[in-house]
Amino acid sequence: MAQMLRSFTVATKDGRDVMIREARATDARSYLAAVRSVIEEPMRTLVVTLEELWTEEKYAQQLVPWGSDGVRLVAILDGEVVGALHIYRGPMRANRHVADFGIFLTDAARGQGLGRALLEIAEIWAEEVGVTRIELCVFAHNERAQRLYRSMGYQDEGYFKQAIRFPEGDVDEYRMAKLL
Repeated sequence: MAQMLRSFTVATKDGRDVMIREARATDARSYLAAVRSVIEEPMRTLVVTLEELWTEEKYAQQLVPWGSDGVRLVAILDGEVVGALHIYRGPMRANRHVADFGIFLTDAARGQGLGRALLEIAEIWAEEVGVTRIELCVFAHNERAQRLYRSMGYQDEGYFKQAIRFPEGDVDEYRMAKLL
């Protein structure tokens, strides 16, 4: 018997309905187009480069259904992926209470409350599976994302100089965490 996929409907600040649900293989083209649009923005907010972007086949291999180890969520607006969040818990007994996440939103989706909605759903997953600490890294220049995380209770835990190396230069990162 097939497992029912989790989905949530949220409203954007301007009143449009967005479905946030587990990612599916059929999302590949739209997901990859969304990631590509974020990679191509002048200010980097993702570690991945265009050369490292998955193929549709590789995307399908990265799907994680809602379960004890993690989940990959997508935000769907007007039939297209406009954002996503993946969250995975630690693999060892000593760190199974910890999960780390990555998130992105396309430019058109920012400022609509979707980042907050994705994080709130990730926290629902975390509470269901017994995760009590959520961590992330965020580029030091991504002040908008930092404001969101802090507004949701994430605290700065470290600053890492030259943590990421791109051809155009190094990027510093903040490590942030929230205890549930």
